[in-house]
Amino acid sequence: MKTHDVLFFAIQVDCESTQRAIQNPALGERALRGLADVMAATGTKGTFFVIPRDLEVHAPIYAALEAAGHEVGLHIHVDEPGGTEFLGDRGADDQRRILTEAIDRFAQVRGRRPESFCPGYFSANDHTFGLLEELGFTHGAVSCPTRDLPSCASVWGASSLDPRYPHRHNRVLDGDVDFVDLPVTIDPASRMWGGSHPLDLRVELVDAKNHRYTIEKSLKRQVAAGTPLKQLHALTHNVFEYGEPADFRRQTYVGMVAAAKAAATQAGLVFRGATLRELAGEFRRLVPRPGIASSASRRKKSPPRKR
Repeated sequence: MKTHDVLFFAIQVDCESTQRAIQNPALGERALRGLADVMAATGTKGTFFVIPRDLEVHAPIYAALEAAGHEVGLHIHVDEPGGTEFLGDRGADDQRRILTEAIDRFAQVRGRRPESFCPGYFSANDHTFGLLEELGFTHGAVSCPTRDLPSCASVWGASSLDPRYPHRHNRVLDGDVDFVDLPVTIDPASRMWGGSHPLDLRVELVDAKNHRYTIEKSLKRQVAAGTPLKQLHALTHNVFEYGEPADFRRQTYVGMVAAAKAAATQAGLVFRGATLRELAGEFRRLVPRPGIASSASRRKKSPPRKR
């Protein structure tokens, strides 16, 4: 089956049950086990972005999730006395230090460095993408198109609604950074929080009916634009009772997946659950990074040097 016949559905789970504002690892564990169950039941896969402390506390669970075909990546909420928890209000050196320390903690638990990354609050600045490339990250969920939350250093303007290679000097523009940014699916026309935030496919934000509208609008736009990779990117957190069948968020998630499957059928596409790693791999296969193909072509056409 060719990629243009497929609608990929991915969900990220920001895992932060040990964060200072929550401090409920027991809830985090219940949520993770419930999410694993509901993903198995719906034929979907998760990308679990985990703060280092959660990873340390729930190490066996994340090992089991990865063994089952899910993805485990790094999540950051800066936790330093006297400072903010936002990555996007830090300079390059400070970001490098924060990320390096978190990478080391991740590697101590998982035995490998993380490949994927998501900052808390989608907080980033014009240093961030170049640093992620420098530190060996290959993909992640960094941007939230049209979000305008200066207080969280999360200002994204008209950044791409679709997967992209970011610009190395301007976070909003597309460019040639060797990192696939996979923005969460949004409806730019539906605004929340005083207009500063778009309605996105965040499970806990609204009910399944409202998410269905966002799903249908996003897929219709992608089909009309001929985007090479048709995809939906949802998100949630590991701080809800996903193990309870009557839980509103679990029911919403099931309804969202049903809506995505129905939209895929309507568009003549086959629904496929995917991790963000798999989405990034498909994107790289379909869309060469700027400068890569052209450079190879120039090398082939260049005549040999005279000696």
